[in-house]
Amino acid sequence: MKFMLLKKRVILFSLVLLSLGARSQSCDLTLKGSVLDADNHENLEFAIIHLEPSEKTLQTNDKGEFVFEGLCPGTYKIKVQHLGCKDSVFSVELQKSRKIILKLPHSLHNLEEIDVMDKRVEMKKTQAQNELSNEEIQKTKGQSLGEVLKQIPGVTSLNTGATISKPMVHGMQGYRILILNNGIRQEGQQWGNEHAPEIDPFMAKRFSVIKGVGAIRYGSDAIAGVVLVEPDELPDTAAVTGEVNLAGLSNGRSGSASGILQGSFEKLKGFSWRVQGTLKKGGTLKTPNYYLSNTALEEKNFSYALAYHHKKWGAEIYYSQFNTKIGIYKGSSIGNLTDLQNAFAMKKPIDSGAVFSYEIDRPNQDVTHELIKTVAHYHFSPKWRSKLQYAWQYNSRKEYDLRRLTTAEKESGVIAPDMDLNITSQTLDAIVEHDNIKSFRGSYGLSVMLQENVYAGRFFIPNYINNTWGAFATERYVLPHLELEAGIRYDEKNLQSYFYEGSTWANHNRSFNNFTYNMGLIWKPLSNLNVLLNAGSAWRSPSPNELYSDGIHQGAAAIERGDKDLISETVQNITGTLIYKNERITTELTAYHNKFNNFIYLNPTGKTELTIRGAFPVFEYKQDNVRISGLDFKSDFELTHFLNVIVKGMLVRGWNYSLNDHLIYMPSDRIELAVRLGLPETAKFKGSYVQINNMHVAKQWRVPAASDFAPPPESYYLIGIDFGTEVQFKKQKVIFNFGATNLFNTVYREYLDRFRYYCDATGVSYNVRITVPFILINKTKKQ
Repeated sequence: MKFMLLKKRVILFSLVLLSLGARSQSCDLTLKGSVLDADNHENLEFAIIHLEPSEKTLQTNDKGEFVFEGLCPGTYKIKVQHLGCKDSVFSVELQKSRKIILKLPHSLHNLEEIDVMDKRVEMKKTQAQNELSNEEIQKTKGQSLGEVLKQIPGVTSLNTGATISKPMVHGMQGYRILILNNGIRQEGQQWGNEHAPEIDPFMAKRFSVIKGVGAIRYGSDAIAGVVLVEPDELPDTAAVTGEVNLAGLSNGRSGSASGILQGSFEKLKGFSWRVQGTLKKGGTLKTPNYYLSNTALEEKNFSYALAYHHKKWGAEIYYSQFNTKIGIYKGSSIGNLTDLQNAFAMKKPIDSGAVFSYEIDRPNQDVTHELIKTVAHYHFSPKWRSKLQYAWQYNSRKEYDLRRLTTAEKESGVIAPDMDLNITSQTLDAIVEHDNIKSFRGSYGLSVMLQENVYAGRFFIPNYINNTWGAFATERYVLPHLELEAGIRYDEKNLQSYFYEGSTWANHNRSFNNFTYNMGLIWKPLSNLNVLLNAGSAWRSPSPNELYSDGIHQGAAAIERGDKDLISETVQNITGTLIYKNERITTELTAYHNKFNNFIYLNPTGKTELTIRGAFPVFEYKQDNVRISGLDFKSDFELTHFLNVIVKGMLVRGWNYSLNDHLIYMPSDRIELAVRLGLPETAKFKGSYVQINNMHVAKQWRVPAASDFAPPPESYYLIGIDFGTEVQFKKQKVIFNFGATNLFNTVYREYLDRFRYYCDATGVSYNVRITVPFILINKTKKQ
């Protein structure tokens, strides 16, 4: 009753906020304009126009013209971007409809000897693409990549307990999602649900997701989409700048500290650099009623980059290292079959008497990921450019089971990991692109990957060599109100696996090849309405763990078995997106349909097995014909200049044609409502706001009958709150964010959490985040 009363008060407070300050205003003004080259007065076609604070974005037509409609009276800032020109910002006072002319200077006249031709304005994707705002990024600092991306519509996460999170897009995860880490496809030990991406979110300034088949240039296996994790471009001024980020979360008493320092050289024209590092430590996490034993973690990460840009060419080298040690919840390790069956049915785990600690005991994972990237680009002309990119990645994963140490280990103090896997990947990408050749824009490329995996200790997946190559071509035809795009890609993959079959050393050689294609369009019938449509076909080959895994997967608390007879899965996809923006409303709606042949998934058998390391549920890889369809949406309603309501939701439906039943492990229906109140600005406080977050997640009752070890958990409702502000201390700006998640300490379990079989999800957490940007040395010349 107390909880229900609190919930009613929060809802009532949200309604009160909705009623504040509502006022009517005539918003029917039109702003027309044209963009000209300041030197030769030619019209600049395909310039990108951003209008603030309305957040509208347009592209000029072939005559350099643009039109904004439905504007309110007031002062607007217009940011204009065009290839080969300096980004420019103009201020416009609008009291009645008017027409303006904007003149853009060339970058080369403002940046002395540095030519920024390579800083291309990216074309809008014909697929649904969502990017997190700076405010959204600020509210998740200190959390994992999977948790950061959950703010994007259509994105959830597949969790293994409270410490490990992998992104899931449109109900698909794992090998069907390609993650680009600073332009390089992330290659690591991603075969387990508890193998989270080895990426430090603090190193990135942009997080975006391209949803749906059609990311031809990135790879054939990007079936669900592509996650882009990108740092800022390196600076091209002589200043030395930086940023310090601090984050503290009460649940787990975790703390993160991260810093960035970057600049360029005044006497070495064209050179720029950046160094970055992060430290993170967290202790035992807590549900509303008990601690989750052995859920501490540690991270030590760093990266650095050096680049050179000339008039027609440039080069960059980048290195990053990610190190983490993660404790695996001890309550998932059960000693006998009777206790395992009881654990599935119990509301409170047997080890619920745990206490807080920063110690990381067994079982645990110790992971290191290294990345070296070198890239060079050359501009043949203003319309043609090329890029050559090489990357080397090394991923070491050491997993320590929950077991008794041997006498030799006790005496020597040297404890070898129970499973030691090392994977080395090398990728080479060559790309040629062109712009504006009779309204065509295109890209052509070739990619090669050489990969080798070696294991020691207990067998789970084999040694293997994976060699892949692919080639693609895309072209886009651009008209003022319509853009058409088509692409095709061919890939070949050869997988050689080495392991014992009984007492015989076996060499399995599998080869796969296929075509990927997509067609898309962007239709702009109105200045504030975009329609995106994309259709295509994609495929992926079975991974080594899907083919050959066999044994205990301690980190996932399961026994998993592959099927060496699996074949490639293929998908036919269609995705449609509607984007509408006016002065008060921003709405995006995406619908998608995927039809798979030979869809590969991990299926719970309903069986359990007893081993020398304990009792575990058994999972097997299967292959069926399925469909995955759904809908995701987000709407931002500006009721007044300081009051916004944001609604976000998703529906996913999976059906297994082979079994004539629902597809297992699909996300539950969910809807989120946020009420954001902007606070008045003062000389010292700017951008202040308070936001109440409400999320309802329905029970997932669309599951195959008698297919899982425990029934789906009940629906749940969570409430959170955020407060953010920017404080000016003399000349220093400091950004603060204070928030709380699961504010009322609700007891719940998430269907997509593999450890829901054993424990509840985490309870309330109070979070503080501080960002301090600074200028250490300022030697930039006034233009």
